[in-house]
Amino acid sequence: MSDRLDIPPGEYGLVRVFTVDLPLDAAQPLVEEEAQGLKQLTGAEALDPDHIDLFDMNDLSGMALADYLSEGHGIPADEIAPLRPQLDRVKGSVMVMRSSAFERIGQTLRVRRPLRWIATFGEARGDQTLEPLTSAAAQGMVPPPPAAPVQPPARNRSAAWIIAGLVAVGVIVAISIGARTP
Repeated sequence: MSDRLDIPPGEYGLVRVFTVDLPLDAAQPLVEEEAQGLKQLTGAEALDPDHIDLFDMNDLSGMALADYLSEGHGIPADEIAPLRPQLDRVKGSVMVMRSSAFERIGQTLRVRRPLRWIATFGEARGDQTLEPLTSAAAQGMVPPPPAAPVQPPARNRSAAWIIAGLVAVGVIVAISIGARTP
């Protein structure tokens, strides 16, 4: 049996957690050589191993997986709370994949043994309001935008076209009169 996980193109800010039913040394080849083993196992098109953490729970020195996700990946505690009992029972090898691992490419993963998907969480998002810089060093560094070119009012442009048309008609009349005169 396998779980199907659809990764949308451009995904950002999610963390997927898996258990790996292998000892860490046997699971390590999955993420080596550009994660070729993991690509074959899941059918992923693109994976960046720099955004995949593979570790043994014993290496966390007694820290629970829920605490690791909260502190290490910035997942809000209220999002972890409903799964905390399940997360805290996890033993052995664990794989954590951040959205960046999928290289912004939409793809479908088929998760099967030795991987088992536990959950997907959203990373905490900080306040994105930006305050203007008040330092004197920040003043005057960006030139002001260029002034917009002055356009003549629409009436003046229409009048110019009318005058040009009358001049053209006058030239044609003058040429035709000049052609008739012997």
